[in-house]
Amino acid sequence: MKDLNDIPEFLKYFRIIKPSEISINKEDIFYRDKYNDILNYLKAILTNHEDTQLNGYIIPRGAVLININPGMDILDYIRLITKNYYLELIEFNEIEILNAPNKFLKSFISILETFGKNLEKEDKIGGSERDPDSTTEKKILLINQKPIFKEKFDEINLLEVLLNAWQSIGFSFGFIESNVILVWLNYDIKDVSRISEKLYDIFDLFIKIPLLNKIERETVLKDFLERNSKIVFDINDIINYTENWEVKDIKQLLKVGIFRHFLNSELNETSNEITDILINLIVSGEFIPNTSAVVSEGNSNVELSENDIQNQPIVYHKESKKLVNVEEINNVIDGIRESRISDFMLNQLYEDAASKNYTELTIIIDKLHKKEPLEENDMKMLAQHPFILNDSPSKAQINLEKAKKRIDLIKQAFGK
Repeated sequence: MKDLNDIPEFLKYFRIIKPSEISINKEDIFYRDKYNDILNYLKAILTNHEDTQLNGYIIPRGAVLININPGMDILDYIRLITKNYYLELIEFNEIEILNAPNKFLKSFISILETFGKNLEKEDKIGGSERDPDSTTEKKILLINQKPIFKEKFDEINLLEVLLNAWQSIGFSFGFIESNVILVWLNYDIKDVSRISEKLYDIFDLFIKIPLLNKIERETVLKDFLERNSKIVFDINDIINYTENWEVKDIKQLLKVGIFRHFLNSELNETSNEITDILINLIVSGEFIPNTSAVVSEGNSNVELSENDIQNQPIVYHKESKKLVNVEEINNVIDGIRESRISDFMLNQLYEDAASKNYTELTIIIDKLHKKEPLEENDMKMLAQHPFILNDSPSKAQINLEKAKKRIDLIKQAFGK
């Protein structure tokens, strides 16, 4: 590492992590199919690819572009790979970059070139004494292009900066020649679209990792319950409230929920029901997932996969004699819900309902939650308070409980 230490700008904006410094375990990672694509690519580059059947068809460059969403555990996964394969990991020193973003931008390409030349020189100095297949000499250069960088770089796309430099006559940095594998993480698919025609000039592969689907979120939650047998929550309820969430968001929500439960009462040795606490954290906005920030900016990578589209149920509409996709029906329902009455008026309606029919409505909401059939009197009660159906049963129960507490406080204040 002596040669790398001689590059002042490199050591300022990058840091080198040795395999022995990484403490991540296999159990910390939620494995998904697309992670296999990453591992298979790295294994292919780490081995002597010149002797494989690829020879004659393609010469790998040693660079892969991966589109992800905030909250994925892919960083931990890449660190785990470097630990298991004894690779040095080179990644951004984010603090220094954010402190001087313009200076970093001006130095970025020259740093990479100097870095690459030093590694090539180091490789030549080693001569025949080095084992060319030894993974201990190889390194992963991880460029984690976080959304905050784009904001600090005045909307300059760092990915485009690299590609433009790569196509220029003077730029020289061969990843494989320098025993380096470039892993570039991108969070905005629009950035990739803008350079799509140049994409494969530098990258061997483009891998797009989708958000967790419903089954995968269920797996994450079940795994947590299996590891923490004293904690109890309704998996189906939490699944419904965590659509488009990622692994780290879900795990962090559970940690905050357990802590909130501890503050409200005490953790006990038998069971700790935290469903309402988790839902209240989400509904109240006291827990905000990473994904929501991307969605609000309009840069979300969330989209239906081909399998999701194919598996959507189809409804046959007799009157129009044409197929109507359930997604269209859901869009109409969502439109109705978005045009709902104000929160202030909704609170007033819940308070009125709680003061008149609290017990009856609690029973009805429980039936709705359990999907039990409603009796005629239940239907008449709901007809008097139809706004309850705008919310899920769990959220409706929370709102009703809050309204009941407000009513009780008012009664106490007036001595009733």
